[in-house]
Amino acid sequence: MSTSNRRPKNPRSASAQSRGTSSSRHNNPKKKRNPKGKSNRPDARRGPRTDMGKPSGGAPRKYKKNSSSPQKEVLDPIPGNKEWGGLARKGVLRVYHDDQKELEINLEEQGLAESIELEPEELERQEERKRKKAERDSRQEELRLEARAALARAKTSPKTRKTTPPKPHKRKPITRGPRQYGELQPRFIRAYGHERGKKNLKLFHEAIRAYEDERFDDAGRKIKPLTKIDHKIAQIHELFGLILYRRGEYLQAAESLERFRSRASSTEQHPVLMDCYRAEKRWSDIEFLWEELREISPSGPLVVEGRIVMAGAFADRGNLKEAVRLLEAGWKAPKRPHDHHLRRAYALADLYDRAGNIPRSREIFAWIVKFMPEFVDANERLKNLR
Repeated sequence: MSTSNRRPKNPRSASAQSRGTSSSRHNNPKKKRNPKGKSNRPDARRGPRTDMGKPSGGAPRKYKKNSSSPQKEVLDPIPGNKEWGGLARKGVLRVYHDDQKELEINLEEQGLAESIELEPEELERQEERKRKKAERDSRQEELRLEARAALARAKTSPKTRKTTPPKPHKRKPITRGPRQYGELQPRFIRAYGHERGKKNLKLFHEAIRAYEDERFDDAGRKIKPLTKIDHKIAQIHELFGLILYRRGEYLQAAESLERFRSRASSTEQHPVLMDCYRAEKRWSDIEFLWEELREISPSGPLVVEGRIVMAGAFADRGNLKEAVRLLEAGWKAPKRPHDHHLRRAYALADLYDRAGNIPRSREIFAWIVKFMPEFVDANERLKNLR
């Protein structure tokens, strides 16, 4: 066994022998004894010590508190909790600065977009989108008003005394499609004369605009003189009947809409006419118009509107079972519902609520709120059922 790797038995003598040469002193520095048995070697993880006895090294802090005035409170410019580590607080600072920079860029882009002049075609498309949105909002408000009026009539307590229902009106059934009419101006001139016809046509268009703006009194005042002359312009009776319906004058509205039905040979306003008779409790007329509408079936949305009114008439007479059966027939929740789907679902959910079928009513109201939370008062009705 070789003895070249053996260490001297006496460490002091080995230290004394190596004390004379510089190379030995460099390789074996003199070590001081630590009374506690711990090494005096600085911790490499903390870095070399400075003259102040504090560890240095690592990334220096970019932001420091001003220690010149210890009594004056200085805010730390780095956001975050002061107890966090330096790396975490610097990360929060970077995120904060990135958010500020992104906000400034968005503001600059917005200002740049506003400063760019749009092309005439783009401006026209924007105006068209605004107009369509205004029409949808107006239609939605109209549907809300109609639904609230129907609910108010349905919730009124029926009279205890029995009354004989009025006999239905005598009317000829519609056996052909709606009549096709030409331009309004020649027909107004034939009905009222040349000069008077032009003036009445202007009043007719003004009444249409007032009706669309929900200025029903103004619209009725403009169109009423046009109804006092016997003519064959069905659109005048149609508009006048709709104005009276929105004013709550259901009996007069029904008379005007009956003239429109016979002269235009159309079922276009059958749901409104049925609702007028529902307010007057003319059940036989409602049933006649519903059968006529269902037989001709001009369009899906129109038939749905008539179905809703007919179901409401059953409910007004206390026959909730028949009302639910009528609205349930063929009902299937569509993936992309339109207004008439939502109206039918709302009426069906209301009937379920009145009949005591709360789980089914809650399910349908939740379906309505999923697609259109602001539809009538579906959201409030759903909250009340929970």
